[in-house]
Amino acid sequence: TSFQNIQDMKDSSSVYKRLSAHIVLDLPDLSEFSMVRETTNRIENMMAHARGSNA
Repeated sequence: TSFQNIQDMKDSSSVYKRLSAHIVLDLPDLSEFSMVRETTNRIENMMAHARGSNA
C-alpha cells in the first residue's frame, strides 16, 4: 500500500501542476471575460434606460 500512496502523491502533484498551469494560462481570459461582462451590463443598462424613457 505504501507504493500505492507514492503513486497517488505523484498523480496529485502532477494534477496540481497541470491545474496551476491552466490557472496561469486562464488569467488573461478571466480579465477579458470580466471586461466583456462589464460591457454587456452597461449595454443592458442603456437598453433598459432607453426602454424606460420610451415607455
